[in-house]
Amino acid sequence: MEKDAICSLQQVSKHYKVKKGFFAGTTTKIKALDEVSLDIFRQEILGLVGESGCGKSTLARLILGLEKPTEGTIRFEGVDLSSLDARQLRKFRKRVQMVFQDPFSSLNPKKTIFQIISQPLKIHRICPKNQLRNEVKRLLHMAGLSNPGIENRYPHEFSGGQRQRIGIARALATRPDLVILDEPTSALDVSIQAQIINLILDLQESREITCLFISHDLPIVEFVSHRIAVMYRGTIVEIMPKKAFSLSAPNSAKSPHHPYTTFLIESIPVPDLQRQEDCQGGVIQSLNKEKPFEQTESERSEAACTFYDRCPQSREKCARISPSMIEVAKEHFIACHLFQTGQQRSDQPT
Repeated sequence: MEKDAICSLQQVSKHYKVKKGFFAGTTTKIKALDEVSLDIFRQEILGLVGESGCGKSTLARLILGLEKPTEGTIRFEGVDLSSLDARQLRKFRKRVQMVFQDPFSSLNPKKTIFQIISQPLKIHRICPKNQLRNEVKRLLHMAGLSNPGIENRYPHEFSGGQRQRIGIARALATRPDLVILDEPTSALDVSIQAQIINLILDLQESREITCLFISHDLPIVEFVSHRIAVMYRGTIVEIMPKKAFSLSAPNSAKSPHHPYTTFLIESIPVPDLQRQEDCQGGVIQSLNKEKPFEQTESERSEAACTFYDRCPQSREKCARISPSMIEVAKEHFIACHLFQTGQQRSDQPT
């Protein structure tokens, strides 16, 4: 039985035109996303990782309908978002909400918590006016904030963790089917991070919502996610189940990964002297070594692998042809010429 995808992206690209200079009349095109295909299954937490600027937040904005893709289609429960009119788009936004990265700037400092959380309830007419205060209290209690009169206070009276809980309560106010969490713990200390993560897991399980969890913190992503997608320069290079990510597994037991995924995993700081010695000749330093095949910028094809410039195992084929996403194990997909369908790895790509 195939899994039910609540949101599906098919060959989605997003390009921006940027002026080369302040007074320049010419523009250049920036590919924020390049032919991204990705399914978000119902009632799962899909982790999305990658370096800053790789297109994670752009992908979130496209799914929210805040921007339109340059190419490709985004379907929510089978309906193409580009075909929605204003009334249908309003109903769609009720079902898809977002928790922002910065809990300090995502709340209006001039409004009370009651005004902030009740606003989506009013816009989407979720409950009668005389029940707004009780509904706001219920949402705050669900997010772990139950002090009497807390809804009458202003955002500056709360800590970072409390503000993030308020942001989660606001996102859940419309009773969404899909919640996008963009770096929800990056601005918090470790103890508060644990509280927010446990809250997200409890709410996801109790309300059976679907989550797209965007983060740089790989251990947190491994802990909360059912599947993990790795993005590099606007492309998805690997999609895998949680068990294949295997951060804590010994090297002999780890699943094969895309070279960029391996680079991310090996970059995690570990307070272990033995691990430090093992990494001295490993992937991190090998990125600076001479490649077995070099090619000038003019000789490189536009269809080259996005990771070709940094990959220590790149070959001539990598500079000419973009790799296709292939299944190397059950529900484990990698876009790399080093891998072949049904095989773990081939060190000599054709």
